[in-house]
Amino acid sequence: MGKVRLNLDRAGWRGEGGPADVAVASGPSLHLAAEEVQLLQRRAEILGAADRALVLMYLEKGSCFSDIARIAGLNEANVARRIHKLVARLLDGKYITCLRHRALLGKLNLAIAKDRLIEGLSVRQIAAKRRTTVYRVRRGLLKIRLLLDGRLKTEDD
Repeated sequence: MGKVRLNLDRAGWRGEGGPADVAVASGPSLHLAAEEVQLLQRRAEILGAADRALVLMYLEKGSCFSDIARIAGLNEANVARRIHKLVARLLDGKYITCLRHRALLGKLNLAIAKDRLIEGLSVRQIAAKRRTTVYRVRRGLLKIRLLLDGRLKTEDD
């Protein structure tokens, strides 16, 4: 992602501005409703800088995948795949559910949830990033799964 950030900085794109009512790009678009676009714009704050820039370029500026790929210095197919995955992960709301129950999960499990549900990292990648064991990450993912399935006691119960 460092290459993406570098190229986006060189292009002078910071992720600000752009009218809120801009239609989503034509071509291989995601066909999102206006409410979904607004929801994605709000939830994009969860993402890291490079991923947020890609999603916001697509949503706010109406850029097509080829333009974004050229600016980011990546392959068009990679940009399209990354944007589609990020949009799907932001819209499914699983991480938002974890955020709502952050007291129940704790700091490490919330970080594990973000790594898995937003960034799509594997168990080993999460363990290396968080400097913990694979066993600890698996326990955290089990607790997250129980919460998402509604089998974990919450304050609401």
